Amino acid sequence: MAFIRAKFINGEYYYYLVESKRTGGKISQQVIEYLGMRNEAEKYAKKHKLKLPTPSKVFPIKIETSLDKIINLKKKRLSLLRRNPMVENRLKEDISIIWTYNSTAIEGSTLNLKETALILQEGIASGNKMVTDYTSAQAHRDAVNMVYDFLKRKQEINKNAILALHKVTMRGLFDVEVVGKYRDVPVWIRGSSYVPPQQEQVPVLMKKLIRRINKNPEHFDPITLSATTHLDFESIHPFADGNGRVGRLLSNWVLMKHKYPPIIIENREKKKYFQVLENAQMRHDMLGIVRFFKKKVNLSLDSHLQSLDPDYKKWIKTLRR
Repeated sequence: MAFIRAKFINGEYYYYLVESKRTGGKISQQVIEYLGMRNEAEKYAKKHKLKLPTPSKVFPIKIETSLDKIINLKKKRLSLLRRNPMVENRLKEDISIIWTYNSTAIEGSTLNLKETALILQEGIASGNKMVTDYTSAQAHRDAVNMVYDFLKRKQEINKNAILALHKVTMRGLFDVEVVGKYRDVPVWIRGSSYVPPQQEQVPVLMKKLIRRINKNPEHFDPITLSATTHLDFESIHPFADGNGRVGRLLSNWVLMKHKYPPIIIENREKKKYFQVLENAQMRHDMLGIVRFFKKKVNLSLDSHLQSLDPDYKKWIKTLRR
């Protein structure tokens, strides 16, 4: 049975012909044709007597909350402390390890935090784990350093930079012929009902995404821009593998570009993380992922301030009065 499905990416709806099959008691769905935007899809639906889905309501994401005000105050306080380059370098080293451990663990690495630190700081492969787990950690650390270098050089977020980031992230983990290149095959997201667009659409969708990141036509605040960037990147799924790691690097690049500390999506909360992504992809609940990112930014600011500011506990109490 064939039907039409709408997907919301980069602030627009795209329509696909999807085929549903039952095999051995299980139902599977496969995208068989891209139909285009609303006008093209309407013509196809009329010609083939198919029902065109009504676009789902998109939840509002431009909201100002008390959390936003607290985040802004914490960011200003942290900015004063980060003027010391020694402080910034110390933060970078600590963050690189924690960021790498969690991001690679979400993708299946079995290294614990101590083993990750040892391979990154000492080059010691402890724990008798798979070689790819150590390779993945080192490659991700280098990708984190690349983001810091991009920021230092004021590198614009563009196609070449994103491809370079993928190439470093997947070094030694994937076929050398496909790293640093957009996918030319269909992909599926493990454990999700959402099916990414066909490979032919990836270059155009990525071009639109990069334009939205740099132009920010909706005038989103930086955290909302980072959250929607992550959502759209993961929805496009531009690479054959490594989309999660690169997507988290990219969304942090957006945050750090606007002087926020990077967020760490922890391995222990991956179920919730995957759920807010799928809710946005399937139900267009954009508010959920934006709230998730804002809470993570708030926690990241807390972590930085607690380690750098001896008066932080006294100061934070004044905000809660």
